[in-house]
Amino acid sequence: MKLPITGGCSCGAIRYECSAKPLFSWNCHCRDCQRASGSAYCPVMYVPKSALKITGSTLKYARLHAESGRLVERGLCAECGSNLFILAELVPDMQGLWAGSLDDPNVFQAQINVWARSAPKWSQLDPNLKRLEVAPDAQQFKALLDEALAT
Repeated sequence: MKLPITGGCSCGAIRYECSAKPLFSWNCHCRDCQRASGSAYCPVMYVPKSALKITGSTLKYARLHAESGRLVERGLCAECGSNLFILAELVPDMQGLWAGSLDDPNVFQAQINVWARSAPKWSQLDPNLKRLEVAPDAQQFKALLDEALAT
């Protein structure tokens, strides 16, 4: 994977650059992500916060409790409304990057579909990806990280 990974919002008010490869990537099908994305799921890749540089001054965070009950903050551009980031209580040292905000969205490669039980019937889940009906527990999450770091 070519580094740095870059991206930003639609209007250009916010840009980011990441100097590290993603720690893990998934498609989240929970109802919260469906509402936020306006689609069947939210494709997100998580990177170390320490490797991420964000520029721009119009970033706004929306705080909520996800379907898992954990705190989630979604970062979006206050000017154009583009979804950019996810801060999740589950992974406090990581920052989620929405795949749609990447300059090259082909950098995103999902490892797994999570909250698959919430996927709408019209959604096409990739049968080649692992699948969890809900959020991963601590052991499953550690396995995801180990798998991503091994590749």
